[in-house]
Amino acid sequence: AEIIIAVGGDGTFLRASHFIKDKALIFGVNSDPARKEGFYMGSNRYDFDRKLELILERKFRIKKLIRLEAFINKKKINEPALNEYYFGSAKPYITSRYCLEISGEKERQRSSGVLIATPTGSEAWLKASAGMKIKQAQDNFAYSVREPYERKILSNYKLRGGILGPKSEIKIKSEMGDGILVADSLSKEYTVKYGDLITVRISDKFLSAIDFSA
Repeated sequence: AEIIIAVGGDGTFLRASHFIKDKALIFGVNSDPARKEGFYMGSNRYDFDRKLELILERKFRIKKLIRLEAFINKKKINEPALNEYYFGSAKPYITSRYCLEISGEKERQRSSGVLIATPTGSEAWLKASAGMKIKQAQDNFAYSVREPYERKILSNYKLRGGILGPKSEIKIKSEMGDGILVADSLSKEYTVKYGDLITVRISDKFLSAIDFSA
């Protein structure tokens, strides 16, 4: 397909993006603006006719959206993340145990899991969880340790969160047997066992979205 039109809300847009691995364009249409946020949506029921005409006349811009890619033991998972990856326990009320590595610095931690987000994704879960946000024009990504648990054995964490450059990688070695890795809160839940190594970085496969913003 040359153009994919996702009708619904942001969840529909995110889910559709997981199937786009080439240069196909995507355009989001908010089916219910009164009930759906529509962050990624460039149109709605009231202006879709006009914008569809502009699309057919090729009168639009292309906005390249950063996506993340993830590997479990060097095997790439199927879904790139447009918002974020979540790593943590399969049951949210169980403490996540792992070793986090960023830029050669390693740290054993316990927490409620780790979020790794794109610039657009920093407007979603990352912002709600940690109050972090990335400027949309930057080719960076961010991470945040959710509810870090510090007592006598593990404390004074240095790797709590931050913005990373485009060439950076995040590595997480699981120290629990029931971990999961999920893209955008709606992909397949990938099982992560004790000793498994997760690697996350910016993908070279951008998502090309049709854009009418000024």
